[in-house]
Amino acid sequence: MKGVVFDVKADLAFFRRPDTTNTQLTYPFMTPTAIKGLAGAILGIEDFVTNDRVGLALLNPVRTVAQQMSMLGKDSGSTFNRPTTIELVVSPAYRIYYAGDDKAEQLAQYLKEGKAICHTYLGSAFALTKPVFVREVEDVSVLPVESEIETSTVVPTRFIESIVPEPGKYYSRAGGFMHRYLGGRVFERSVDYLYERFGRSIRFIPRRPIDPEDGLICRFGEEIVCLV
Repeated sequence: MKGVVFDVKADLAFFRRPDTTNTQLTYPFMTPTAIKGLAGAILGIEDFVTNDRVGLALLNPVRTVAQQMSMLGKDSGSTFNRPTTIELVVSPAYRIYYAGDDKAEQLAQYLKEGKAICHTYLGSAFALTKPVFVREVEDVSVLPVESEIETSTVVPTRFIESIVPEPGKYYSRAGGFMHRYLGGRVFERSVDYLYERFGRSIRFIPRRPIDPEDGLICRFGEEIVCLV
């Protein structure tokens, strides 16, 4: 597979959880489907569907804040302001790993040129971002099964047989991420992640074997990354 690495950051981000109603909660970091949606926006492809793989590393600590906003409501008569509580990710910054034989090469070219066909944002239109090209990788290879792996990316819990905890690191779990987009606003499967709150590396013993449907552990240049 070909691969490309790029960075995104913003003042705020909002990756809405679909299982919340009154209080609008966010995932703690960018979802796989949002990453592919961002790639589709760069390429100008509406309803972007691909089998390419994506991974994410945290460049800033995960921080969220709850904010009450006055949203414009709809009514058959006069309009009114409806207070709504929304959770936002503060100062998000991510390194994105994108690999595959479908759109990776074209995406790398657009990123090198600093070009995007549509607006790019982190989950919601008020969280505009400018993707920054980092590097291109000609050959992203699946890593042979090893006894222990260290990675800077967030790790799907399906990959983990056991964690190798290290002093001073803060591990968290985030669940219910949509895994795959099929088009027409239809999704399938979900994925849960283990992450280190400050973006530091995670060491773990991998489960054997890992189903390719769940994802891949790959060598991305000099780095080892988890892709779904």
